[in-house]
Amino acid sequence: MTHSDLPDAWLVALDRLVQDLRVRQYGGDVEYIDWVAEYESDSGMVWLHSAVTVVGGSRGRLACSGLGASVDDDVELALLSMADLVQNEVTEAGTAWPWGDDGGFMRAELIDGVAMWNDKNSHVTRIGDLSEKN
Repeated sequence: MTHSDLPDAWLVALDRLVQDLRVRQYGGDVEYIDWVAEYESDSGMVWLHSAVTVVGGSRGRLACSGLGASVDDDVELALLSMADLVQNEVTEAGTAWPWGDDGGFMRAELIDGVAMWNDKNSHVTRIGDLSEKN
């Protein structure tokens, strides 16, 4: 990280998300991701823009598509938003992430107040803990 004005909850969420980016990639490996968080003062929302580079590919464009979160949200809501936004941009770069044990994308969900990955067979893993399952 080179610079951040994000609240601590957002930094904790980003750290958890980074743990999962190292595993369960299908169809290509993410080499690195550049991130820029954009705060909208009118709405109080934060959007995490990502530029994804897949091994052997060129740097992707800085973009986001998905769920935003309030700058005041807790770690779990911030993480849910980040996971959704980053997953969409990783997909745009041609890599499926995260990939479930039985195939198919895992999706980010809030379950009992905790940001989780859920696969097509309803196997859930706390976001940030995928690497511990491999």
